[in-house]
Amino acid sequence: MITVRPMRLLPRSPPLDVTEVLLLVVVFAVPVTVVPWASNAFELPKAALLCFLVLILAALGLGQFLIADRQRRLRWRAGWRHPLLWPVVAFSLALVLATLQSTNLLVSLRGSYERQQGLLTQLAYPTLLLLTVPLLRTRQQMARLWEALVWTSAPVVAYGLLQALGVDPLGWQTDATSPVLSTLGRANFLGSYLVLMAPLTGGLLLINRRRSLLALLLLGQLTCLALTLARGAWIGLAAALLTLALAWAWHTGQRRLAAMALGTTLLLLALLVLLNLPQRPLGSLADLPGLDRLASLSDTRAGSSAARLTIWRATLPLLQARPWLGYGPDTMRTTFAAVYPPQLVYYQGRQTVVDRAHNLWLDLGMSAGLLGILTFTAVLAAFIRMAWRALRAACDRWTAAAWTALLAAVTGHLVDLQVSFDVTATAATFWLMLALAAALGRPGGLPATAKPVSQGNQPGARATGPVGYLLGGIALALAIPLTVQPVLADLAHWQAQQSRQPLTARLEAAERAVRLNPAEPTYRLTLAAVAVQRGDWSAGEAAARQAVALAPDDAVVWAALGDLEARWGALDSSRLAIAEQAYQEASRRAPTIAAYHTARGLILVQQGRLAAGTTTLQRAIDLDATDGVAYTYLGDAWLAQAQIFEALAAYDQAIRWLPTLGRAYVGLARCYEQLGNVGAAEAMWARARQLAEAVP
Repeated sequence: MITVRPMRLLPRSPPLDVTEVLLLVVVFAVPVTVVPWASNAFELPKAALLCFLVLILAALGLGQFLIADRQRRLRWRAGWRHPLLWPVVAFSLALVLATLQSTNLLVSLRGSYERQQGLLTQLAYPTLLLLTVPLLRTRQQMARLWEALVWTSAPVVAYGLLQALGVDPLGWQTDATSPVLSTLGRANFLGSYLVLMAPLTGGLLLINRRRSLLALLLLGQLTCLALTLARGAWIGLAAALLTLALAWAWHTGQRRLAAMALGTTLLLLALLVLLNLPQRPLGSLADLPGLDRLASLSDTRAGSSAARLTIWRATLPLLQARPWLGYGPDTMRTTFAAVYPPQLVYYQGRQTVVDRAHNLWLDLGMSAGLLGILTFTAVLAAFIRMAWRALRAACDRWTAAAWTALLAAVTGHLVDLQVSFDVTATAATFWLMLALAAALGRPGGLPATAKPVSQGNQPGARATGPVGYLLGGIALALAIPLTVQPVLADLAHWQAQQSRQPLTARLEAAERAVRLNPAEPTYRLTLAAVAVQRGDWSAGEAAARQAVALAPDDAVVWAALGDLEARWGALDSSRLAIAEQAYQEASRRAPTIAAYHTARGLILVQQGRLAAGTTTLQRAIDLDATDGVAYTYLGDAWLAQAQIFEALAAYDQAIRWLPTLGRAYVGLARCYEQLGNVGAAEAMWARARQLAEAVP
């Protein structure tokens, strides 16, 4: 009897080689990587890991090219005709040119401490695209990348839902908007990431037979995104899902689906407009459960909405000053400080630092000018053109679903970025999606299945040859100081900030952080603070001045030097003049930030320069009329000049804005004593003593 075995209809996909394994590591590891024992626990490790892996991938890719046979080289050269290649290269060159003419070359190269989006990270994104496209040779490999992108969101979503339930073993400090930040660091960053993920998951649902797990994942993504309370992400999700429904309905001819998608979107937009009206109809609407929170989020006259509008208006003149190449990547914080709108204090508090314009095009203009905007627009135009043509020509369900999902994800992301900005996880995911689209839209098409390959001619065997390993070793040697050392330095920096540790151990950790990353001013300021706590004022001043030398255009660093000298001035009055000069430099670089004027005014009063101190403190109050501390210092200055009624008015304002400020009650008591009002003076003294006793 002859047994007939069923024929394998689809050949196996090529085995995973080293480069594709590294690519999947990028996909999985970058969004979920955090280092809880580092000061910059989210962005620094993500950016460092991305750059590390891209450097290794680039070395192995170069090794593949050098030892490739003639046929493979011809195939690679054919990729030069790809419609997405030259716009991506042009965008990369725009970033390089913008960095070369940056207002702060060091920051533009390595990135700011908070964001880590310097040239090294910014070039990693397009380089990742250029390295990924040659790896995706078959539909199976593309499906593998697609599914990897989708399922990477599972741990991110799971962690976010645990945080929403109040179960967070790491206990991150959250922002005021939502406690749901997962591994992205902030609620709005998590929302932006999920805007990219939801359409990809929906696209898989269209073609996957086993839909239960995917449907559960999509439900978790949507729930987690809703819990972030990120308005930009909500609008981006609406745009993404509308695009997904319309594109799929157009491809399949389902007019009912298109009508439902349009109707749902219009209903959501109407709800947002209704909640944003100055005088809302149906007076009880805002009292409905949950809608009061939505109404407060949609108010453009206060909070983050008003702050964004204010930032946009202040950014436009900066773009006009340097229109072509901008100010360089990641330099907006120091640049924007010169035109910082004082009213931002009322919208977002005194500690808010503006280092992004919260708008894709304004941020691109600040980083790379019109050249960056035009080249990135060319990248998007090439993608949209590819997607439109491919969707029209798609003759199978898988290809149509892939293009529909990619188009929806990119659309939603771009809409979200009109009021937000990219971080490492979202930017890497976005460029990986563009890489998937570039592979799908490769000239000449793509085989639906893999061609059988002999064991001796497998791509993996060629990728791991001696040339690839040699170049990989060289890349590894370069990657360690560029990516690994900054992470180790930040771990040491975190240890230096732990107040429960002995001062000797903290000082050693601070010195280690400076040694590992000597170009970071933040670490030198921490070293200065620890040295001062040990009583070594000279060493502290030396470290602070080194920080100033690294960032002479940064008002924050100058103010830190002023704080150190002011504290030293309590022991040695000759240091007060140095403190006043440092605060003056901070005020010169950020003339509209009230805190620097307040600090300088106090120093002037302590020096006996009462008239100058009064003027400076009045300037601080003009910039921030809600600062109780500034009013108290102004009251002290008026009282020292025997201007009793002016002092009384200042102290009253201080108590109005800061009712627990004991120093203001002491000032009021002295004013009433000089006016002969003994009863009022005793009441103020009693209140001051009560507040002093309440302090633990």
